[in-house]
Amino acid sequence: MHGYPFEIFASRYGRLQRRAFHKKHKKMRIFFFLMMLVMFTGVFLTGIVYVIAKAISQISFNPESTSWKRMIERLRAQVKKQTDGKLVPWDTEMLSLLSFNRSIVKKPGFFDNTAEGVYTTIFHEPILAYALQKSGNTGVTVAATSDREFIYRNKGKETEIWLNGQPYALYIDGNLLAAGKTSRILARLEQADDELALPVLIGDKEAASIANPSRISSPNPRALTILRTLTAEEENALLALAVLKMTQV
Repeated sequence: MHGYPFEIFASRYGRLQRRAFHKKHKKMRIFFFLMMLVMFTGVFLTGIVYVIAKAISQISFNPESTSWKRMIERLRAQVKKQTDGKLVPWDTEMLSLLSFNRSIVKKPGFFDNTAEGVYTTIFHEPILAYALQKSGNTGVTVAATSDREFIYRNKGKETEIWLNGQPYALYIDGNLLAAGKTSRILARLEQADDELALPVLIGDKEAASIANPSRISSPNPRALTILRTLTAEEENALLALAVLKMTQV
């Protein structure tokens, strides 16, 4: 008899414990359900945003679209704003004076996927300005000297190049191929990541070399080493390759 009240208390306490456990377990299930719902909603929304951004990117980076033209004009405006028409006049000596030094550098930010910069001569004169925009593995660069403009559309391993607004070449696997059906080789850039300089072959002989961006140690590095006199067409090919390598840094 003495144990009877204790048994009643224990029974009631046990029921209360079980109820509390079931209530707590129910709350935990609801909590985990809400967490999973939030996670799946986040993943779903991220997927939608990614698909929309990719679709917009494909439209913007399509040379036939109005968005492409607007983007090119915007990048051109950025290039012009950087220099205000003060790039040094280009002549044949400028090839050997072009350096990897930059007087102005703007890198892409979290809310701004554009970058820009101004390269100088070894005498610190502004000689080459560029602005670029990237989206995933696709990017567009507008670069200009005082007398010519290059536009690069990079997509994966291929880069389309325009010179002064006209289709100029396709760069792929080190080969600079002329635009059009002939696809003749304008120049070839040797891939030598461990070398100080990257040889440029025009015809069947080395005509120049581009300083390897990953191996530069000099405080005032020349971008190019010229090995022979170049024609105007050869100069365009060499400069197209040099600007491509420089703006990738």
